[in-house]
Amino acid sequence: MEYSSVSIAGKRRHNEDSCLASQIKDGLLMAVADGIGGHAAGDVASRIAIDTLRSEFTKNYRAGMSAAEIEKLLRNSFTMADENVSTMTVGDRAGMGTTLVAAFVRDLEVFIANTGDSRAYLFNGMLKQITVDHSLVQELVEKGAIDPEKRRTHPMKNVITRSIGGDFSVDLYHIGINSGEVLLLSSDGLHDYIEDDVMSKGLNSEETANGTARLLVKSAMPVSEDNISVVVLKR
Repeated sequence: MEYSSVSIAGKRRHNEDSCLASQIKDGLLMAVADGIGGHAAGDVASRIAIDTLRSEFTKNYRAGMSAAEIEKLLRNSFTMADENVSTMTVGDRAGMGTTLVAAFVRDLEVFIANTGDSRAYLFNGMLKQITVDHSLVQELVEKGAIDPEKRRTHPMKNVITRSIGGDFSVDLYHIGINSGEVLLLSSDGLHDYIEDDVMSKGLNSEETANGTARLLVKSAMPVSEDNISVVVLKR
């Protein structure tokens, strides 16, 4: 199991994304957070969310925990992150928040939690989006108001409907991962700007997790108008 994370400001002056890839006892904790609220707010919110997630797992995860216990820990960690960010949304930081997508990988299992429009993907020769965006555009797609292919170009694509520090809720997913498969977490600075076939090519063309992460970011840099963050696990 090999993993790597890359986060850059891209064409923006400041990087409001934060990411995490850390061994926690017998598992790996991965996360990407995309801050909302501008410099001195969005970056603070994303860092609080990541730090809270890491802290909660470091304190409360025990080797051999059941699937139900891990899912409860993920939900509680996201709830704690929401509370910690919310208490800081005062003064110049009023209105700040962040997306947060996280994955805890143990053996052949992956436990995923998501709030907002950062995403988790599984690649096994085909790219599969695991998480469902909490966004206005996703709601329009589900209502049949727009075609899924129009999501990347829709003028309201950056409007999210759930966030850490805002209108909070969290979705949980439990999937398997096999040898040779790749798990990707990304901020919208990646997946909103490059097509799935470009992402698939990047996930399939590099031997190492670090090489894959860097190639994905490099592919997005010419077209992305946002910060770009990825965490890659190669099984």
